Amino acid sequence: MAEVIWQEQSCPLCGGAEHDVVGTRDRRGADLRTVLCTKCGHVFTNPAPSPEALATYYRDAYRQDYKQIATPKRKHVYRAGMGALTRFARLAPHIARAARVIDIGAGGGEFVYLLARRGFDVAGIEPHAGYANYAREMYDVDIKAGTLETAAFPENSADAITMHHVLEHTSSPLSALRQIWTWLKPGGIAVIEVPNLASWAHAPHHRFHKAHLHTFNRTGLEGAFINAGFEIVQMNAPGDRGHLNVVAKKVSAPADFTWRNVSAESRATLAAHTRLAHIFSGQAFRRLHASITRPLREARAIRKIGSPESGREVLDALFGVKA
Repeated sequence: MAEVIWQEQSCPLCGGAEHDVVGTRDRRGADLRTVLCTKCGHVFTNPAPSPEALATYYRDAYRQDYKQIATPKRKHVYRAGMGALTRFARLAPHIARAARVIDIGAGGGEFVYLLARRGFDVAGIEPHAGYANYAREMYDVDIKAGTLETAAFPENSADAITMHHVLEHTSSPLSALRQIWTWLKPGGIAVIEVPNLASWAHAPHHRFHKAHLHTFNRTGLEGAFINAGFEIVQMNAPGDRGHLNVVAKKVSAPADFTWRNVSAESRATLAAHTRLAHIFSGQAFRRLHASITRPLREARAIRKIGSPESGREVLDALFGVKA
C-alpha cells in the first residue's frame, strides 16, 4: 500500500499491548511486520494502515493490486460462481426461503446474484468501485459501493449476514462483528470464513499478506464472536485450504468477556510449519499441480457451457437459470 499512514496498535481483539514479532515480510517479499499478542495469541499486522487509508485502497486499488484487473474476467466469474454454490450450500440449512440476506464484501456480485435467483431478498456491500459497478450493471442486483463501516442498514432487519474472506481485512474485527450484530434480527445468522493460522495452504514464507491484517486461530475467532454477542453454531475448516468457516447466531447484547490466552499454542503452530515440513507434507506439490491444472479445467468448463461472452451468461449456466 503506497503513501499510507501506518499506525502502531494494541491487539485488535483483547487490547493487549505486549507482542512478539513473528514476521517481517509479506508473501511478495515486501516489508510487513506481523506480531503475536502475548496476552491472547492473536496474530496481526502492526503497525497497520489507518482505516481511512484502507478504505481508499479497497475502493481504488485492491483488485488491480491483487488480480491486476478493475473488473472480473470470465474465468474469475466462473471461479466465483463455483464458490458461490459452495457458500450457498453452507448457508441454506440455516435460513428460510425468501430470507433477508446481506453479503459484505460482495466482489463481482456472484453470490448476491445466486441468492437473488433463488428467491432471497438480498443486498451486498463491495468497497471496490469497479467491481460494485460491474455487479450492478451485469446482474441488476442491489450492491452498494462502500465498506462495512460506511454502510447503513436498519437495525434488526437481516435474517443472515455473510462475509467471505472479509473480516481479516478490517481494522477492527470486533467492531465489524458488533456492527453486523446490530443489523441482524434476534436469532439471525452470521456465516463467515477467514484464513486459519493453522492452515498449511501457503508455504511459511508466503503466510502473511499485506491486505490480510489478521490471521485468526480458532480460540480467538470464537472469542471475538462471543464478545460481540453471538453463539457459535458450528466452526470447521473444510477443504484443502483449511480456512475457518463459522456459523454464529445472534443471542444477546455483548457481555463482559475474558479472553483465553493461547499465545503458546499460536507460537507452536507457527514454529511447526517450517519450509522443510511444508515440503514433506506434499502441500507445495499439490498447490503447484492445482495452479497448473485449474486454468485448464476452468477454460474447458467455460467452453463446455457454450463459451458465454458475459458474466451473466456464465452464472446463468452454472446456476441453472433459464433464459
